[in-house]
Amino acid sequence: MSPLSRHPLIALGTLVFFAVIGLVVFRLSTETKADALKPRVITVGVASPIRQNLDIRLAYTADISPNQIVNIFSRVDGYIIKLHVDKGDFVKTNQLLVEIDHTDYHHAVNQAKANLSAAKAKVAQQDAVVRNAKLTFDRMQTLIKDQFVSQQDLDTAQVNLDAARAAQDSLQAQVNQMEVALAQSETNLTYSYIRAPFAGYIAERNLDTGAYVSSATASTSTMSRGIMSLHDINTVRILVEVVERDIPLVKVGQKAELRAEAYPDHVFEGTVSRIVQALNRATRTMTVEVDLPNGDRRLKGGMFARVEILVGTHHQALQVPLDAISRLEDTQYVYVVQDGRAKRIEVEVGARSENRIEIIKGLTGDELVIVSGKDLVHDGRPVQTQPLDAVKRER
Repeated sequence: MSPLSRHPLIALGTLVFFAVIGLVVFRLSTETKADALKPRVITVGVASPIRQNLDIRLAYTADISPNQIVNIFSRVDGYIIKLHVDKGDFVKTNQLLVEIDHTDYHHAVNQAKANLSAAKAKVAQQDAVVRNAKLTFDRMQTLIKDQFVSQQDLDTAQVNLDAARAAQDSLQAQVNQMEVALAQSETNLTYSYIRAPFAGYIAERNLDTGAYVSSATASTSTMSRGIMSLHDINTVRILVEVVERDIPLVKVGQKAELRAEAYPDHVFEGTVSRIVQALNRATRTMTVEVDLPNGDRRLKGGMFARVEILVGTHHQALQVPLDAISRLEDTQYVYVVQDGRAKRIEVEVGARSENRIEIIKGLTGDELVIVSGKDLVHDGRPVQTQPLDAVKRER
């Protein structure tokens, strides 16, 4: 006889135990399969499209340039005897910058004055000769009426008068020459004092006291850097290279906004002032100049800038957050919530402004667009919506 037959209660308990275990396992597997078949509901952040005016802007990067840049050269030869300014100094219009040794130029002025005085003395002396010749001629004209002198005497007096006047004209011409020489000498003396042609900052100083400078350097060498460099930054220029397709949109007088890395929280406002009516053959771009007032002189030449030119406005444009747009190759689409499920809709986009983008085709404006969680859903998946701001606060 088997042990189970000798203990029927134990055998019955064992059967009941295994039956209960099997039932529990069956229920658990059934619930797991049901949960696997039931899709999980995802919470997404949604936003409604808005309609408002949208500014159309062209964005470019560019360098900031001073309004005026000049390399200071000497118009006379000589040694630098004094530098009145240095790098970083702000100078006013006509302020003295450099002195060239002007000893020789003072001597030249004094010599020209002396030569002019001598020439004027000769003219004064010749004036007396002319007056005397004129008196003789007049007297001969009176005496010939009474035949006290001959016609030959009158002709001689006329010739002497004409010669005296010719000599007077020659000496007066010499006076004029001396006056020109004096003016040139005084000009050279003035040029030995080099002054600022406009107000600005000294950006470079290339020579020191004692260096020799020549007027020939400025006229024959375009590579020479000059004694110093002066920059006018009361107004700055931004040279923007506009691509060919945007050229018809840009006009003189349009507003422009500039942001510099040195001042990330400040927006500078300028105006399109000049358009170069020709394209660069190498880049197929056209240069557009933007003038920007810089009275506080915060912007410096050579700074890097981001420029946006306002070229138009789309009135009451339909816009959605930029993060709502998904892209797949050449297709752009958004997910909207319809009857508690995500629905994919292809869209055509237009201009963008900051964190919003214009929807030209695909939406009516009454939808709820999924912005947060759009990468977790697919077409037809159940979703639970929450305002986008609430989702951001939870995160």
